[in-house]
Amino acid sequence: RPWLLGQVASALDGRAAPEVPEGEALADLVVAHYEEMLSFYGRDLGLRVARKHLNWYLEAAGLAAHRGPIVTGTDPARVVRALRQAFGAQEGAAA
Repeated sequence: RPWLLGQVASALDGRAAPEVPEGEALADLVVAHYEEMLSFYGRDLGLRVARKHLNWYLEAAGLAAHRGPIVTGTDPARVVRALRQAFGAQEGAAA
């Protein structure tokens, strides 16, 4: 939850907390983080490093049931599609 520090800082300053991203906005954040890890670590190491982060995102969003193809995927394009589908399912369930 990378937005947690912003929420804490806002509370300490007496300001309204920033919105927690959901649905498509959260998918955009997670996909960007995933792609940045692949870019930084390289494809092979990035895939391994990303697994724990993606798992955390999915669990926090109540989407642990979608983690199989996401955390075991070796094709970044398929992982991105699966992430977008998972977070799209979350958005559809909230509607």
